[in-house]
Amino acid sequence: MGASRVSLRAEQRDLTRNRILDGAVEVFAAKSFVTATMEDIARAAGVTRATVYAHFRGKAEVIAALTNRVYQVTDDLYAELASVPEWTRAGVRDWLEHAASGWRALAPTIRVLLAATPSAAGDDGSARDRYLAAHERYVALLTAGPRRWRGVTPAQARQRALMAVLQTGSFLTAWIAGGRPVDTDDPLEILADDLCHLLRPALGGRAAAPRDPRGPS
Repeated sequence: MGASRVSLRAEQRDLTRNRILDGAVEVFAAKSFVTATMEDIARAAGVTRATVYAHFRGKAEVIAALTNRVYQVTDDLYAELASVPEWTRAGVRDWLEHAASGWRALAPTIRVLLAATPSAAGDDGSARDRYLAAHERYVALLTAGPRRWRGVTPAQARQRALMAVLQTGSFLTAWIAGGRPVDTDDPLEILADDLCHLLRPALGGRAAAPRDPRGPS
């Protein structure tokens, strides 16, 4: 019974924390990081200011927690791709559909983080270090199976994986979170071709030769 009560308290704490973060996204979307207050966040979350401070010492910690929320989702997405026994073009395309859904859910948070001031994200290099560490995790996940990458050196595999990660994140952020218009009906189809080109040494079967998105020459 004691363990059950502890578990229930932990669950309630997580629910309250996420409620505060959701309120923070709403506030930071309406106001700048500088002008928004912890009182604003409390009001949007429907909790007291004391409750907000029980979870976060200030707005910078809120931004850090929102950043963690994004990294947690992307960590799961790349772990999912890495867990597929054999990559194929169809599998890469299906994964991109799932990734795009994740980006849509994160879009309000990503927009807030993109608009946050440098000091909000950490002006001591911590934000850069977290970004680099996250991408190192993604590359490690995608290159963990040495048998997957055929005919290329480990260094080449790592660079191909990094370029695939960067291309995916940059495009989905610009398109979904940033509202960048695209001229095609199915932008994920072209992105799948690009990723398959980068991941070609690790693709299985006939999918190792993705079609050229520019069409026949």
